[in-house]
Parts: sequence; C-alpha cells; structure tokens
Amino acid sequence: MANIAAAVLYVLRDEDSRLRGTVTTDQGGKTRFGIAQKFHPELDPSFYTCPAPEALAQAQLIYAKDYAAPLLLSLITSQPTANKLLDVGINCGVGISARMAQTAVTTLGKPVTVDEHIGPASIAAINAVDSSKLMAQLITLSKIYYRNVAVIERASPDELASWLTRAAKPGI
Repeated sequence: MANIAAAVLYVLRDEDSRLRGTVTTDQGGKTRFGIAQKFHPELDPSFYTCPAPEALAQAQLIYAKDYAAPLLLSLITSQPTANKLLDVGINCGVGISARMAQTAVTTLGKPVTVDEHIGPASIAAINAVDSSKLMAQLITLSKIYYRNVAVIERASPDELASWLTRAAKPGI
C-alpha cells in the first residue's frame, strides 16, 4: 500500500524543492509549501510567517487530510500512482484527480463510474490495471486538462510550459 508521507514529500518537492518555506504570491494569494491562501482560507495567517519547520508540518497535515484521505491513497498499491494522484489532486482539485483516475482505468478496461469520488470500486480498478499504463493515461489526461485550463484562464506560455512539465512527471 502507498505511503502517504512519501506521496506528500513527492508533492512538496514540486512545490518547494528545498523545503525552505518561501512565501510567494500568485493567483491563489499567499502560498507556502503549495498551500494557497485562496484555497485554504481557514488557515491562520501565521502559517505564512511562522518558522519553516512549523509551516512544513502544517502543510504535511493538510495534504494528508484534505487531499490524500479523500482520494483513499493509502489503499493504492503503486506508490508512483499515489504520488501522481496526490499531485493532481493538490494542483487541480481532488475531484479532478478522482475523475482522471476513473477515466484512465475505464480506458484501460476496468470500467468504473466517473463521479469524482474515489470509493472501493475505483480503488479495486486502480490496483487491477497495469500501473505503467495507468501512469501514461494519467499523464495524458493531465496534459489535456492543463491545456484546457490554459485556454480558459489565458495562461502565459511560461505558465503552460510549467504545468505541462509537472503533468509529464511519472510520480517517481
């Protein structure tokens, strides 16, 4: 079964490669360790000013509770698959990540309901398909998603390039 802490670390390395806790400002407002103010208004503002180790611990809890748990990542047998689904869930939303997983396994011959909620049938299908083929599907679906978002949001070429680079990462 997938290790949630390892999946969280995988994503954190994308968000802040040296885990320094640098605060940036983007479309999501203040952002630290990938946790954006816009998407986590419940967070105490001190998250953005406290010592980096304290903020890192909070970010790890948020990723585990708000993203990994609803995706049932601890039940997935492939660590790279869990890593990728967490990455998509954090960057695009848990529902989008679930929908991509459900679409991918259906395409690979294990049809499930595409309802943006991971349950036992989705987990069984994810674990039953070839993980390398699943990863290829997830990468393709991620790229399609990011291209669509780029058109809707009129993203810059640099933003799109960054998103597509992230989409292409195989979860390892």
